[in-house]
Amino acid sequence: MNHIRNGDDERWPQIAAAEVRSGEKLQELAALMGDLLPTDEGSAVVFGSMARGEFTGGSDLDWTILIDGRADSLHQKLVHQLSGRLTDANFIKPGPTGVFGGLIFSHDLVHAVGGDEDSNKNMTRRLLLLLESRAVQTASSEEVRARIINAILSRYVEEDASFIRSNTRADKIPRFLLNDVVRFWRTMAVDYANKYRARAGDKWALRNIKLRMSRKLLFVSGFFMCISWALRESSCEEGAFLTQDLVSHLTTWTNRTPLESLAAMVTAHAPDLAGQIFDNYDAFIALLNDTQKRERLENLSPYAAYEDDIFLQARSISLSFDDALTKLLFDSSDDVTKLVKKYGVF
Repeated sequence: MNHIRNGDDERWPQIAAAEVRSGEKLQELAALMGDLLPTDEGSAVVFGSMARGEFTGGSDLDWTILIDGRADSLHQKLVHQLSGRLTDANFIKPGPTGVFGGLIFSHDLVHAVGGDEDSNKNMTRRLLLLLESRAVQTASSEEVRARIINAILSRYVEEDASFIRSNTRADKIPRFLLNDVVRFWRTMAVDYANKYRARAGDKWALRNIKLRMSRKLLFVSGFFMCISWALRESSCEEGAFLTQDLVSHLTTWTNRTPLESLAAMVTAHAPDLAGQIFDNYDAFIALLNDTQKRERLENLSPYAAYEDDIFLQARSISLSFDDALTKLLFDSSDDVTKLVKKYGVF
């Protein structure tokens, strides 16, 4: 988080503490997983709050084993062994959707982009791999994760009409990828409404605040990931080298947390907004790390929420955060605003 802390952890202590906590938990995971993975084809990857560097006392663990190689009947045995170790170590299980906590094979992530085969689950896994994933430090986890991400980004870029040789516009961006980022954000919003019905309002208030904060952060960082290509200062080679440079550029973003990506944009284009953006996000992390407040939000019904002081406090934080992001997108930099207007809707 160097972009926002600049060596000073006192301004946003909750963000700093959550980052340290996330790093410690990742080290613990490495010790638990290290002897289980295939050395050349498996990657232990975490998503969610741990990957974002925002792990709190009540966070669950969103994990998967990424396989970039041949299917093997022993892979499922590996998942069962790992699940048992994580339970014994008191990690909270992933949610009931089945997105995490098992095997993911690279083929669908790379080849099933759009169309009937691209289920919500597959799209979610692909976009989260790009926007908020970290490899656990085991054997070849980093290498396998990087290989799959490179294949996904290459797919997005090589099939993007914006980057054919005859298109010489200076402000072109990876639209194929951007459209998927936007689709993912809208899907999260729709799924939030669906979960309200399917789960009879269970954890409605907590999911509401997360949608307003950490989920919105994911979308904004993904949006900036795409338009940042047109904001770069240096030019690159045309032709085949252009797509290679773009994949490298996007890869840099996949190796940062969403907060770090947002902080880079704030530092470059709207430093005056740093306080409003990160003060509110720090308050959000503090709320999630407060056991009593978190449990209150988990158990609060939507009918009682708007008369509850804790929910109203959390909602106020999210509204101020949203206001700051709106200023960043539309009122801070002419270059940013021009791209937001051009690509943010159509």
